[in-house]
Amino acid sequence: MFKTWFQKKNKEDLPSFWRDYDAHFDKKLSKNTPVEAVEFVIFDTETTGLDIRKDKILSLGAVRLKNNRLNVGDSLDLLIAQAVQKPGKSAEIHGILSTHIQNGLSEGEALEQFVTFCKDAVLVGHHVAFDVAMLDQLARKVVGRRLKNRTLDTLDLAKRVNPPGAFVRPGDYGLDRLCQLYQLPTSDRHTAAGDAYITALLLMKLLVRLRKRGVHTLGQLLRR
Repeated sequence: MFKTWFQKKNKEDLPSFWRDYDAHFDKKLSKNTPVEAVEFVIFDTETTGLDIRKDKILSLGAVRLKNNRLNVGDSLDLLIAQAVQKPGKSAEIHGILSTHIQNGLSEGEALEQFVTFCKDAVLVGHHVAFDVAMLDQLARKVVGRRLKNRTLDTLDLAKRVNPPGAFVRPGDYGLDRLCQLYQLPTSDRHTAAGDAYITALLLMKLLVRLRKRGVHTLGQLLRR
């Protein structure tokens, strides 16, 4: 059984999966690492709402990208059981109702599967700060820690690809608009696994364009 965060004061008190996760960061990934050699985990969450203080994660999807190769068989698609799920706008969008998650994983099990999957990979998402904040909230609850991974936002990358001074309309950097612009499929939008896959395809498109602009290393890619 997972202990609550306030019971974990020392590293040795952490569950083994989190100690294994921590160990992957003993050797820091160099900023000079070629982009092709970087392992990216592209992920998305579906939640009960947009308040990171009180809302919860209902589903979590993730795929892995390395050497510009996406292996859809190497992915996560998790449902998380939550005690309370009131119908609302978020349920209308992602279609997850309480009946769908009664047999979902516990929050601790979901966290274990996610950090075991991602290890020290660079985490990528669209509006990634929100998804990371939700996962940090979950990690603090389960183990009293936060994620240690570097992060990358495809929204920021899309802005860097756009020519300086280009006219930008409201919504031009939304995922739906970028899918139109880069001719990406949208059949699985608004599911965690589907959005993770779509965002991974978007990342691949953006990396090609950034490479032509001289972005060849992790440090150059992470530059704000």
